[in-house]
Amino acid sequence: MTEGYEQYLKNLPVMPDVAARILAMREESPEVSLKKLEETVKLDPGLTAKILKIANSALYARPREIKSLQTAITLLGFKNIKSLVILLSASGAFARMAREKFYAYFWRHSLLSAFYARQVTVRCGRKELSEECFVGGLLHDIGQVAFLHTDRERYREVVDQLMAGNSAVEGLEETLFGFNHHTFGSALLQKWNFPQVYIDIAREHRSLNVSSPHRQLVLIVTAATLLAQTPLGEAAERERQEMLAQVLPRVGLGAADAEYFLRQFAADLQNDPLYQECGALFASA
Repeated sequence: MTEGYEQYLKNLPVMPDVAARILAMREESPEVSLKKLEETVKLDPGLTAKILKIANSALYARPREIKSLQTAITLLGFKNIKSLVILLSASGAFARMAREKFYAYFWRHSLLSAFYARQVTVRCGRKELSEECFVGGLLHDIGQVAFLHTDRERYREVVDQLMAGNSAVEGLEETLFGFNHHTFGSALLQKWNFPQVYIDIAREHRSLNVSSPHRQLVLIVTAATLLAQTPLGEAAERERQEMLAQVLPRVGLGAADAEYFLRQFAADLQNDPLYQECGALFASA
């Protein structure tokens, strides 16, 4: 079938108002930014409770329980809280599919991509891009879970391919729907009024011919998704290595960096309490 994606967008959830307001925030002075963030998060009691739970688990070495949202925000920091709000809100928007195996698979890969993207910015000397690349990593494949939400049965064939380790599913999506998850994801983020950088990342990740003015961020997220990917088949691994060889130099990474990410970084994340607690959100799905 070749219906346009516009009719599918009508059936997708809206981004919660609190999340949209937090996404639009920019850091001012530390005191002003944290106060505004606290006041906005408090508008959503469920979100507040989840952030306190994550803060207490991620900061488990503290002698006393964190009961104050202000304390949690101060300890985790503006950027971490903002990213948590986006993760919780975006995954919550599709929570009716939480029992689907693909739901957990999808968000674990998205979370892993986000942490890889943040570390890539550090390794390539572009740490100022870390927040945008983290969020871009979280949302780059949002079109996949949107497809599943919209037409679960028709998308099942794609899900089987993805969970078998085949990430090159765009052609199959286009055969089934007339468009792929890049197009669908970017349209959804536009509907949610996300900044253009995230729309561009969703549309152009995994491409080397990037037309976006945010080209470097798109390429960093592409590198991160490739590094975070764990393909199961020989052909998929060969494709990944070939693309990595092209994209890593474009973001300023060399062979030693690739070795670090492919051999060491995943192990390092096992000792990152924030990553572990975020991952636990989807462990039982």
